Amino acid sequence: MIEVQMAKTAKMIMKNVLCIQPGENVCILTDTERPESITRVLAIAAQMAGAETVVVTMTPREMGGVEPPTIVASAMIAADAIINQTSHSLTHTNAQRNALKRRARVCNLREVNEDMMIRGGITADYVKVKELTEKLANLLTISKKVHITTPQGTNMTMNIEGRRGNVLAGFATNPGEFSGLPDGEACVAPLEDMAEGIIVNPYSIEKINIVKEPFRLEVKNGKALKIEGGKEAKQLESIIEKAGETGRNIAEFAIGTNPECRITGITREDKKSWGSAHIALGDNKTLGGIVESYMHLDIIMLKPTVRLDDVLVVDNGKIVY
Repeated sequence: MIEVQMAKTAKMIMKNVLCIQPGENVCILTDTERPESITRVLAIAAQMAGAETVVVTMTPREMGGVEPPTIVASAMIAADAIINQTSHSLTHTNAQRNALKRRARVCNLREVNEDMMIRGGITADYVKVKELTEKLANLLTISKKVHITTPQGTNMTMNIEGRRGNVLAGFATNPGEFSGLPDGEACVAPLEDMAEGIIVNPYSIEKINIVKEPFRLEVKNGKALKIEGGKEAKQLESIIEKAGETGRNIAEFAIGTNPECRITGITREDKKSWGSAHIALGDNKTLGGIVESYMHLDIIMLKPTVRLDDVLVVDNGKIVY
């Protein structure tokens, strides 16, 4: 029964998200930790859409931003459309950037489980999600500064002057576009070396999960310099040390725009939830920046207040713009 329900979503991905045409080459990329049931319904839906369908299974990467094996990257370059049904995102890798340059279309389903295939954010009206996301992305494009605060004590400013706002809203129908499900965020790459402030007790951190102990991250000159607190703070410091100096880069600011997304502890859905915000560390090249890193890690905040220049956009977790 669950596969029948997931088949409806798989068909929607082929028709609406990727607009698969008969004869196209579709690469479904998965790993050994993802549900085979999802892989199966995706492959069947792609075949029913008339695509030449190839499933590539790899061992899981360590986190988002880590490059896949060369043989996987080669398959991605050869595809017209790619579905990343993986444990961690490949959005911030050269493998995906090269595929996009070759005009591939990409749908990111990283970390999606069977429940997420039939409930929550994936069921949203993506036409409406896109409309809101485009408005916010346009505002990001014309704004110079982001100021975000939270009830927990986060207080950060980021210079975004001259950077383009990106629309991630469930559609990748044109060559070189990427999106995913569940989706819904307007995001931007802040200018390097020009973010200042602190992040205090965020809701969750990708790869680490929900933050349960005290956490404080100090940002200066666009870098995450000082991390203090409990278990999660120590875990993040360890990840950054492995990534090196580029892992300290403030890589992204984003506002979630999907009203159907649930807060579940799974970052894939949490960070797209309507009125949430996230700040990422590491690689920002895919979003229009200049830093290439081994990692891209999201830090998610609920009930933020966000101002773009002097415009109040999000008020305590409610989009008011």
